[in-house]
Amino acid sequence: MAKKNKKGKKKPKQQDGKDPEQSAKVNPQTGSLLFQRLPQEIRDHIWTQLFYSTRFTFGERPTGRIGRVKIKPAPNGLALLRTCRRAQLEIGDSWLRHVLFCFENIEAMLDKLSALSVDTLSKLRHMRVSGDTLMLSYPDDDVFYRLVSALKLLPGLQLDQLTVLGGRGIQVNYGTLGGLIKDGNGWKTLRYICYSSAMLGFPSEHNISHPMANWEAQPEYWRKPQPKHWQTVMEGRDGVASNPSVTVYRAKEPALYGSIVDPSRRVKFEQKPHHGQDLRADMFPADPELMAGDEQKKELMVIVKRGSGVNYEEKRDSPFIESDIRRDLPEMTWKQIRALCIDNPFDDEDEEERWPPGDEEDDPAEADVYKDVDEYIWTPLHFNLDL
Repeated sequence: MAKKNKKGKKKPKQQDGKDPEQSAKVNPQTGSLLFQRLPQEIRDHIWTQLFYSTRFTFGERPTGRIGRVKIKPAPNGLALLRTCRRAQLEIGDSWLRHVLFCFENIEAMLDKLSALSVDTLSKLRHMRVSGDTLMLSYPDDDVFYRLVSALKLLPGLQLDQLTVLGGRGIQVNYGTLGGLIKDGNGWKTLRYICYSSAMLGFPSEHNISHPMANWEAQPEYWRKPQPKHWQTVMEGRDGVASNPSVTVYRAKEPALYGSIVDPSRRVKFEQKPHHGQDLRADMFPADPELMAGDEQKKELMVIVKRGSGVNYEEKRDSPFIESDIRRDLPEMTWKQIRALCIDNPFDDEDEEERWPPGDEEDDPAEADVYKDVDEYIWTPLHFNLDL
C-alpha cells in the first residue's frame, strides 16, 4: 500500500522573512578576535580593501579571427559573504561599490547589467568593457553601434570610473572615444586605453576597416590635435568653471602592453597642431611622432574627468544622440533587442529557456586569472589589422 505524502505545517518566519531556528543557530562570533577586538571602522577598511582587489569578468574573448573562449569570474570572489554570516550582515551590498565588473564585449555588459534593478545598477562604481562596436542585424543591413549608444540602455548608471579597452580598428577607437566625450554619461572618470599610438597619429588616407568598400570616413573620424580639441568639447558640455579635464598619456616603451596603467611607465602627451599646411578638415597627414617605426606600438591612455558638481548619471529619457539604439528600436528592452537582432530568430528553442545566451552549463569556460584587478590583455585580433 502506497504511503500518502503528508504535508507538514510551514514553519513560522520572522518579520524579516528568516527562519527563527536558523537565525538562532548563527554564531555571534563572541570569541572572534576580528569582531571583538577590531573596531567597526577597521573592519570596514578590511572589507573595502578586500573587494577593491576583486573583479568579476564576463563575456567571450577572441582567441583568433573565429575562435572565442567564454570567460567566467574567478571562483570564491564572494566567499567571505557565503561563509560568515556576521561579515555578510556587516558588509551587506556595499561590495558592489568596490569590486570591478569587467566585460569582454558590449553584449555581455548589457546581458548582465540590463537585468539589474535601477537601484542595484546605481550602486556600481567601477566597470571595464571592450570598446569594440555592437553589431545589430536588421532585415536589410547590419548596423554597428558605438559604446556610447549601448550605455544609453542602462539608465541609473553612475560609475566613479569607467575603463574602456580600445577595440581593434584605430579609427574606430578614435570615433568611440570621441563619442563618449561628446555624448557619454554614466561615469565620473573615463579611462580609455588603446594598444597603439596610431589612434592619434593615423593619416586621412589610411583605409578604415569597414564592411563597405566605398565607405568614406565620417566627421567623427577626422583626426584633430589632442587633447586640446577634446578639452574644448568637455568644457562646452560641463562648463569651463567646473574644470573638466582631458589628459593623454603614452607608454614610455613600445610593445610593453599593460604598462600604461603604471604611472612610472608613462608620460603625459600633447599633440602638436599641423603647421604650414592649408588642408581641409577631412585631410590630415600622419603624425610622425606617433607613427614612425615602433612609436605606434606604444600604448595610449586618455583620462577624461567630468566637471565638478556635474550630474553624470545616465538618464532614462536623455535626448537621442546621432546613432542611438533607442531611436532605431523604440520601447524595446535589451532582451527583446538581442532576440531580434543578434540571436537566431528562426530557432525553435524556447527563448525563455535559453536566456541569457551563452549561459548554458555545458559551455566550456575559462576562469579569469589575475593578480591585480587592473591587469588586461590584448587579443590576437588587435595586432592583425593595423600594425
